[in-house]
Amino acid sequence: MLTIIRLSSITLLCTFVLLFFSIQPCSASEERETSEIEQGTVFYYTVKKGDTLWDISQHFFDSPWLWPELWSKNNQILNPHLIYPGNRIRIYKKDGVIMITQVTEEEPETAIETVKEEAPVEVHAPFIPPAPSVEVKEEKLKTEAPVFIDKTPRKKPPFFQYTNIDRIGFIREEPAEAYAYIFKMKDDKQMVSNDDIVYLKQKKNSPHTLIPGSLYLIFEILEDPIKDNISKDYIGLQHMIKGVVEITEILQKNPLIAEGRVTSTFLKINVGNFLLPYNRRSPKIPLTKSPEGIDGKILVTRSHRMIIASDTIAFIDKGEQDGIQPGQRFSIYYTEDLDEITKKIDIGSLMVLHTEKTTSTVLITDADEALEPGVKIRTPLR
Repeated sequence: MLTIIRLSSITLLCTFVLLFFSIQPCSASEERETSEIEQGTVFYYTVKKGDTLWDISQHFFDSPWLWPELWSKNNQILNPHLIYPGNRIRIYKKDGVIMITQVTEEEPETAIETVKEEAPVEVHAPFIPPAPSVEVKEEKLKTEAPVFIDKTPRKKPPFFQYTNIDRIGFIREEPAEAYAYIFKMKDDKQMVSNDDIVYLKQKKNSPHTLIPGSLYLIFEILEDPIKDNISKDYIGLQHMIKGVVEITEILQKNPLIAEGRVTSTFLKINVGNFLLPYNRRSPKIPLTKSPEGIDGKILVTRSHRMIIASDTIAFIDKGEQDGIQPGQRFSIYYTEDLDEITKKIDIGSLMVLHTEKTTSTVLITDADEALEPGVKIRTPLR
């Protein structure tokens, strides 16, 4: 009896539904009611292999471009590129919002199509044409710290320039080791000048070999040694630079005999003058701070004159072992006794051009009065 009543109820309900959907719209008010019903319609769909949200959007809403909305409004679909064949979904649109949910086991099985359950299949999202390229001007972030480029020219270190640096000479305790010496002048000339030819011979027992095309200094070692003018202690031997020669040809190898062309003449060149390798020196001498506590004297001038004036080349009794370097400046002074004290009075200055172990070659840059060999030098007061 109960079964008959239940079947009658179901039959009555189905009849009502069929009558409802068979009604045709006939007025504006009825059309609005029908639209509201359609907007609230629920669609059930079983996902097939190869389906994408693109396809579903096209099938139910006549536009594949709604698939991003389907995904964004339904966060239960974690990955729009992975949907599972055999899963039933419920598509419900109301008030302009599309909702998609999976059908649970309790839902009535009203899907029109079923598919045997398969493993998840990777489904690629549909191709979306790229947006037109837009030229973007590169701009720095406002928060980026400004970069400043210092265009101020770097200040060059101060220097002292002496153009005749190659000819100044030096005093050395032991004589410089010569490579060769001049044994003859071409045509036996007495006065040698630039471009004149000289003949060179290797010094006895010297291991050095002259190289064609290379330059060599011509120098002379003075016979009389330089001594302290008060204590008469030995200081060293003075080396006088006289010129520069270029080796043009090797005439004989053993013993070595060569031909050379004089390229520069500083002093009178004589037979017997020696040769040393020439290393060109810069005329710019960087200025260097003078060491404290230096107290020495001028030994002699290059030309051995008894009167020392400005622009004179001279030698002092302080050298590398005392911390002396080219570019340092020293004061020239004399002393005056004032009862129980001795006063030092500056009367000139000098610049160091070249240094040896115990001596240095200097240029007298200033002299308030005539100076003599033996005059004192010291570290400048300022």
